[in-house]
Amino acid sequence: MATHFSPAWQPIRTRGRLLAALASLALGAIALSACSATDAAPTAAGAHAAPAAVARTSPPPGVVVTADVPYAGTADRQQQLDVCAPTATGEPRPAVLLIHGGGWHSGNKSTVTATCEWLAQAGFVTFNIDYRLWPAARYPAQPDDALAALRFLRRPATVSHYEIDPNRVGVFGGSAGGNLAALLALRGDRDNRVSALVDLSGPMDLTAGALTARQDPRLTADETGFLNCPSLARCPSAPLASPLLMVSAGDPPTFIGQASVDFVPREQGDALATALRKAGVPVTVEVTEGRRHSFGVLTPRMQKDIVSFLHAQLGS
Repeated sequence: MATHFSPAWQPIRTRGRLLAALASLALGAIALSACSATDAAPTAAGAHAAPAAVARTSPPPGVVVTADVPYAGTADRQQQLDVCAPTATGEPRPAVLLIHGGGWHSGNKSTVTATCEWLAQAGFVTFNIDYRLWPAARYPAQPDDALAALRFLRRPATVSHYEIDPNRVGVFGGSAGGNLAALLALRGDRDNRVSALVDLSGPMDLTAGALTARQDPRLTADETGFLNCPSLARCPSAPLASPLLMVSAGDPPTFIGQASVDFVPREQGDALATALRKAGVPVTVEVTEGRRHSFGVLTPRMQKDIVSFLHAQLGS
């Protein structure tokens, strides 16, 4: 499986400070409410524009949050992550790389803090990343950053400090973050494989054709902006940014969540599910009724099912 990420990586430093501005959030409906509020329906400001995060004062009980940890060896604040970790046990724990949405041009890790803390409460050391955004940075900067974060997660110093098992790692993204999570999961080489993928409303085929013909023009505008192309029909990088075209038998088990009327057309997730099944890859598709999008499709049932899926693939 070919890898198209940029090849050069600088040494990654492990440093961080304790997050002082996160609020309490319980499991279930409260976590769902915060998720829905921070990355739900698209707005006029942009196809995937994410509202500001809900203010918090402290993480929930049993969760330790470390904020703004550089993962790419730079001082760029868009190349930092937060770590939401369950209370240390002295034993290696499974890890999840969490990727926010925002059309590849907006949003930040604070918009999915609730999800980061929820996953930590469920037993996963969760690395909630920021990444460079367009127009300042175009493809492949965003998937490059996701790969850099995964490599940071697996550095021996990171593994030791956060007590994680580098062989039990999943990726979880919504909307544009779902696209980046799927790119990481489906085209990673042997040294960068993950064991589970959770995608919420991610665009899976960015090439011109049947899957994009009926989508909202704002989504098409975000895709061409991300890829820096005049149109999807004249875009050499579109196939390289399309996870659907990278499916193979070695891909990780996948959970796809979407809405019945989603901003990213359901055909995108359905096509990925069909391709994965044809390749013999286990896949679960769950649909939330109504007009929702990205982390806004999460319901208490879907949250429970995602946790069960991740534990089945990554262990406890």
